[in-house]
Amino acid sequence: MRKCSIVVIAVVTGLSASAHAMKPGLWEITTQMSGAGMPARPAMSEDQRKKMEAMGIKMPGAAGGGMGVVVKHCITKEQAANRQPPQSDENARQKCEQKDVKVSGNTTTWKIECTGERKMTGTGSITYHGEENYQGESTFNTQDAKRGPTTMKQSYSGKWLAANCK
Repeated sequence: MRKCSIVVIAVVTGLSASAHAMKPGLWEITTQMSGAGMPARPAMSEDQRKKMEAMGIKMPGAAGGGMGVVVKHCITKEQAANRQPPQSDENARQKCEQKDVKVSGNTTTWKIECTGERKMTGTGSITYHGEENYQGESTFNTQDAKRGPTTMKQSYSGKWLAANCK
């Protein structure tokens, strides 16, 4: 479950590039995921659950239930200048490619296709509210041999926290 959420987050943070500037520094990215076909919360002790929550991961309660993740990323001056948040190795491994990217005002929309180990297609949008804040949503469709088709929906937001990443 965590690996799947990391893939989705990596895809989204990699897609955040648009014609709008981002401030360099420490950013907090909040993602809420849900969807039919998502697995139920894995069995874990109360101590394990607390450790996950301390890392910013709120586990779902039941199959298809929402899963919230809060992560902090450091955006370098170069990434901000190129309007591209950091991407994880997982994003490259999944071989995700943006297609049909359109910018209208402060909103960017796209289609995505991932041809790696976990094949996905989807659509998304992100709206920038200045250089310190953005919100967006995405829908991803996968075909899993064991579980069949799965649709994951997510909403996300990013906010600039500080110039210093420490």
